[in-house]
Amino acid sequence: MKKRSLYMLAVISALVPSLAYGSLTVPPDSLVRIELSSSDVNRIVCEGGEIKDIVYSKEKGLIVKASGSDAYVKFQVFQKEEKLIYDETPAELYITCGESVYSLIASPAKTPPVTLRLVDRRNKIKESVAVFKGLVHEEKVLKFLKLAYTDDIPDVFSIEVPSDEDAIPETRFSSVELRLRRVVKAEGEGLVLKEYRVVSREDIEVREVDFMSLADRPAAIALDSTVMKQGLEYRLFVIDRASGLR
Repeated sequence: MKKRSLYMLAVISALVPSLAYGSLTVPPDSLVRIELSSSDVNRIVCEGGEIKDIVYSKEKGLIVKASGSDAYVKFQVFQKEEKLIYDETPAELYITCGESVYSLIASPAKTPPVTLRLVDRRNKIKESVAVFKGLVHEEKVLKFLKLAYTDDIPDVFSIEVPSDEDAIPETRFSSVELRLRRVVKAEGEGLVLKEYRVVSREDIEVREVDFMSLADRPAAIALDSTVMKQGLEYRLFVIDRASGLR
């Protein structure tokens, strides 16, 4: 079945807690406690340009190498007789990334290697606002929908992907199965887009307003087709205004 174009509904510094291992995003101008692998090489990525400087205490057993926008951190491992001894001493790192300084207390832990991303959200907000420059509110919402629909989302938008896709309870939408695919935030514009995968359990015709309960502060709701065939997958977009905005 040929899919129709988008339909729009006309509603148009404290100490940060320790972070676990994985791929982490760290803001500037705060003292952040992190856990890095005590046995493997950890990577730090400067998202705002090149790493200009790293200040740390070499006597605490850190090995640090920086090149361009990447730095690599390794805690020393000592051998005592036939046993390897891993460092357990936290170390401070002060990293100049682009025009921002990031202050870290890195604790060695028995974890896989960590990738740490240094992100200055203030720059992201400016770049996000620039995407919608000169547009009125309704035009911004329509552009946001089109960017998501065509999978042409700018890097300056933040994207959250559920680790285990959230299904909406059947009692809420008995005729379709809904799963959250991703959440896209246009920071600085106060717009949040939630994209759902929709699989119909029967041949039905729906309206955008049927999904109004998925919105908190609705700016727009869009479907790639209002006529659904049993077993086929469709896309649903719900755009909310961020809390605190009118």
